[in-house]
Amino acid sequence: MSDTTVRHALSGAAAALTRGPEDVTDALATLVADCAAGLGAAAVAVMTRDGDDSRVALLSATSHRAAEIEMLQIQHDRGPCVECLRTDRMVRASGDEMVRRWGEVGHGIAEAGFESVVAFPMRYRATTIGGLNVFHAEGRLAAEDEPMVQAVADMATLLVVHARPVPREHVDGLVHDALRAREVVEQAKGVLAYLERVDMATAYERLLERSRCDGTTLTRTALDVVARAQRG
Repeated sequence: MSDTTVRHALSGAAAALTRGPEDVTDALATLVADCAAGLGAAAVAVMTRDGDDSRVALLSATSHRAAEIEMLQIQHDRGPCVECLRTDRMVRASGDEMVRRWGEVGHGIAEAGFESVVAFPMRYRATTIGGLNVFHAEGRLAAEDEPMVQAVADMATLLVVHARPVPREHVDGLVHDALRAREVVEQAKGVLAYLERVDMATAYERLLERSRCDGTTLTRTALDVVARAQRG
């Protein structure tokens, strides 16, 4: 997948998020189309959970063939996207393996002219809300392209989740929270610089390292550092 295509796809989707909900549907269609073009894929489609229900629904597809395959998955409640949603993992299959794993759905994928498929989870916080499916008519998705396609799936998630307008007061609150979090990080840097007798740049690097090692957010780590210092 070319860097130029990725930048175009992601920047367009990001712009749609800032403009407003009226652009989201078109932005999602453009995102999957750009993804397919950049990968040289035959088709790309997006499916999501239907509200709180365990059922899935088709949200966007670059071709009628791909849309039919997604509807087949919905009818049989099995297939790459359904499996991706249930396992919260990337699902990859090609050739005869598709039939062995998904029966009639696998047959349908092959009969539609697709040789391989990869489904990427669309995650929002701790919930998998959908899947982005990449179909190839020849060959398969290169392993080195997987992280970039996951980034596209993540952007598709944001487009879906943030489709509704956010009240101005809520936006102001989010900005305030971000600024407050930054203040805490700066305070923690100062604490570490003093306690460990290092400069501020080194203190920040150590704060980042603590965050990675502890598996927590930078803000949470900074709050812990400040709290420990206050306790003495």
